[in-house]
Amino acid sequence: MNADKIKALIREIPDFPQPGISFKDLTTLWRDPEGLKGTIEAMVLPFAKEEIGQVVGIESRGFILGAPLALQLGCGFVPVRKLGKLPGTTLRQEYDLEYGTDAVEIHQDGIAPGERVLIVDDLLATGG
Repeated sequence: MNADKIKALIREIPDFPQPGISFKDLTTLWRDPEGLKGTIEAMVLPFAKEEIGQVVGIESRGFILGAPLALQLGCGFVPVRKLGKLPGTTLRQEYDLEYGTDAVEIHQDGIAPGERVLIVDDLLATGG
């Protein structure tokens, strides 16, 4: 599936979450089997010859793309979760929000020292 067909499956919602923002709703892409398959195939291509040890998916929608991407790349999947959602020993990283801070966690043994990872999320924005 080419990029134009993938783009055509993405719903655009004006003024969400606030006026002046044009939100790209990927749920319409993900609910289409060929669209989801085409998206994963397109995401695999740049990394197919790389030695990726783990795909790291950011909660929560990074899980939707990260897990099938890991399968296609023949590597593992490691979730990065919101604070307090992972059992066991974790590593925490705080980050700034517009009005405060928040944190995410990963299992301490989720990534081996020196292991190459591919970080996946559904969008890039302000980080808030």
